[in-house]
Amino acid sequence: MRRPTELAALAALLCAGPALAAGPEAADLRDLRVGMPVSEIAAGGYGDLACREGPARTLSGWSDWRACPADAKGLRAIGFAYADGTTRNGTRVAGHPARLTLLVGDDARVAGLVIETDDAVPLYLRKKGHLLGLQARSHWGDDGWTCAEGKPAGDETPLGETFVKEECRKALGPKSVTVTRDLYGHQGADPRAFISRSRIVVAATK
Repeated sequence: MRRPTELAALAALLCAGPALAAGPEAADLRDLRVGMPVSEIAAGGYGDLACREGPARTLSGWSDWRACPADAKGLRAIGFAYADGTTRNGTRVAGHPARLTLLVGDDARVAGLVIETDDAVPLYLRKKGHLLGLQARSHWGDDGWTCAEGKPAGDETPLGETFVKEECRKALGPKSVTVTRDLYGHQGADPRAFISRSRIVVAATK
């Protein structure tokens, strides 16, 4: 169940306008859609392309995806950002600073998209990180999610009365969406060292 403070913050963020898209045939982020050929990705909208795995390596464009090492499933992970001039506030998703990763399969198609809130941001932005997951779930439709909630482990402790460790999944035809949210602190640690984050994975299922 969504808590009153989460709902109020979510409503304010949604007023800023949608940044994700719903439905199996819609774009998942900007013009990116899981299942599309890499060759159809716009060349001018993105920058800072680099391999996420293996030795540090930058790419000159999406066509260089084969330069990144493949994992056990044959997927290549490419980190990217929004290109300068295409956004006023850097790389953000629904108002949240984000790290973006595209997964490319051996068939030269987009096999997955990973959106993660960025922890290396000012405190006032980081504390809202867990809310991106709520926005994602609303954008892909509130119904049809299967969710599991975790309990505190080790030194994990609620922030005030709030503890969130949640994973929700939803099938959308040829792809699935998994949304993971965390919000908690650590016993005896600096109060500013809390965890507040979201991770969204859109993956091809066919």
